[in-house]
Amino acid sequence: MEKMKETETGGNDCRFRQTIWTSILRAKDRSSPGYRSAAEYLVSSYWKPIYFFIRRKGYDIESAKDLTQSFFAVFLEKDFMKSVERGKGKFRTFMLAALNHFLSKELERKNAQKRGGSKIILSLDFARAETEISLEPAGGETPEKILLRSWAQITLEKAMENLRAELASRKQQVRLDIFETFLSAKKEEHKHTYGALARKFSTSETDVRNCLHRVRRRYKELIEAEIMKCVSDANDVKGELDELFNALS
Repeated sequence: MEKMKETETGGNDCRFRQTIWTSILRAKDRSSPGYRSAAEYLVSSYWKPIYFFIRRKGYDIESAKDLTQSFFAVFLEKDFMKSVERGKGKFRTFMLAALNHFLSKELERKNAQKRGGSKIILSLDFARAETEISLEPAGGETPEKILLRSWAQITLEKAMENLRAELASRKQQVRLDIFETFLSAKKEEHKHTYGALARKFSTSETDVRNCLHRVRRRYKELIEAEIMKCVSDANDVKGELDELFNALS
């Protein structure tokens, strides 16, 4: 393979350009131009952790589905968003407090008629989520820990999707292939993969090392960018990053 050019992965204009707090605040106003995209981001980022949390609270599958749908209907349509103010910390913490409040109210209304009619029905892949939750460690873990791990996994997935799109747009597919092949190896095998990767992609070990250094750095930046969307202060990013990797360890 031709020697990889010494160009940087990513760019200076991609990091921390906009936080999700802007969109969250827009989501408080359904007439806002940014409402739809903000609502979609919130749902895509948080529905699965919330579903896992509810299931770990002891609800059966159908009840958890209904409660997840109902929570977002209430969250986006009613009063929860009114109490969101930039500067109040992590949005994830606020979301969890709102969820616990919602579930406590649901217990009070457990004998009431189920919501219907105007309730928003979201297109959520509960079947796939149920497969994933069945693979989660079950013993002794709190719903909060399950929610945190799910949030961490989704954050990594979003960052990887952005990395793939970025490298594809820059015609750097080989860098992505090397990186994903490296990630697929077991941790204890990483130190032995440089030569194998060099042979597989017809390049040198030096090029492989340089590639992995740049792509890993960019991947971390994209993870940080995802985290930044849901904190109110850039100074919170390091703590959130540590919490993310602790949740996955």
